[in-house]
Amino acid sequence: MLGSRGSVRALFCAAVLSMGTFWAGAARGDDASAVEQIVAVLREKGLIDQATGDEILAKQAQSEVKENAKPTPAVSQAPGLLDGFIFSGDVRLRDEQFWYNHGLQGTEANDNNRFRYRARFGFTKQVNDWALVGVRLASASNTGDGVNRSTNLSAGETSDFSYDPIFFDRLYAQFTLPDPGIGLTTTVTGGKMANPFIWKNGLDKMLWDDDISPEGVQISSTWAVNEKAKLWGNFGYYVELQNASQVDPRVFAYQFGGSYKLPEAFEIGARASYYDWQFLGNDSTSATHTGYFDRARAKGNLPNGFNPDMHIMESSGYVTWGGVQEWPVTFWGSWMQNLAADGAVVSGVRIGANDTAYGYGVEAGDMKRWVRVGVAWQHVEANAVPSLYTDSDMFDGLTNREGWALYASREIFANTEVRLWLWDESPIKTTQSGVGGGPFNISTATDSQANRLRLQTDLMLKF
Repeated sequence: MLGSRGSVRALFCAAVLSMGTFWAGAARGDDASAVEQIVAVLREKGLIDQATGDEILAKQAQSEVKENAKPTPAVSQAPGLLDGFIFSGDVRLRDEQFWYNHGLQGTEANDNNRFRYRARFGFTKQVNDWALVGVRLASASNTGDGVNRSTNLSAGETSDFSYDPIFFDRLYAQFTLPDPGIGLTTTVTGGKMANPFIWKNGLDKMLWDDDISPEGVQISSTWAVNEKAKLWGNFGYYVELQNASQVDPRVFAYQFGGSYKLPEAFEIGARASYYDWQFLGNDSTSATHTGYFDRARAKGNLPNGFNPDMHIMESSGYVTWGGVQEWPVTFWGSWMQNLAADGAVVSGVRIGANDTAYGYGVEAGDMKRWVRVGVAWQHVEANAVPSLYTDSDMFDGLTNREGWALYASREIFANTEVRLWLWDESPIKTTQSGVGGGPFNISTATDSQANRLRLQTDLMLKF
């Protein structure tokens, strides 16, 4: 029989061995060194001898061999419900202040202030290696200057705190075509989609409001010629109104451009576009099929701006200097002309074509490091562009307007941005005809607001 002291020692060794085995299962990466340290301590205190310590370490080694021999459980390859989805969205809060000078027809407009908000949420889902789908919902404005081209809602826009509307801002499928081996990326997109004809080199607002998502089919290609040069092109076929009995009012859009990096941190870029609006007289939203013309004239276009369609030629360019990393500087300019417009007698007044729009400006800075600031001048004659699509923030979506824009933006926190916009606008031409009725008078209410300052203060939160 073992003595009492031997029995205690045996029991103690068994406990240590059990603890080592437990640790081996719980923390396999560190168990060997942990057991070795315990054995060393027990030896120092004389609780176990050399043979017992070696036995414990041998048991530990056998346990590791058995554990490593176990097969690794198979990992399920079934995709999760949300795998491949990329969600994004933003919320914008805006304070908007108006100061009016004087009306064109002797009708004064009162200074005004309004609080506005906007929400957008959507996703893209890669279906396979060459196709994806995209959906975005947005808040919607049914009144004021932003109808059909603004996602802003005004506090108190409808009485009694009514529910706010939302709509499908984007709903499209996009397909990537194979690269022929020259570094060419080409996508074909169908549905209601982002407008590829707008770029970010300066204020590109005279022809398109960036809240408009055109509907139809478009093709976009980008060719990286080399490390310094890039060429790109866009083609779009967009339907203005589906018409069961006649050819649809529509636009064919063509655009080509490129950029090149020069020495001394300079980059230059240019583009040329052509928009062929066709069969506008087939817009059946009025009994006389003048729906498109009626809406366009209410925003500033004149009857002599159509023949009966519109054909817009556009060119733009920019120069960027990035010699100071925190303060890149971009100079830009745009010019466009409506080739369909011609001189005529309108409302008893002989007028010219009023067919040209142009803008230019400079931007500087980095909004994430310091601040991004800009100043721009924009001049949009009555018939230069389709008045239904020009930016609603700039001149309320009206043509026959010109003015300055001062703007700044700063990222104050991650995904949180503050923007300031100051628009100073005035009419290009007026008709001295008493209470109105001349070709450049849209309405008493609209013309009374033609000379104005508009200050927008935005807080943008992105996710």
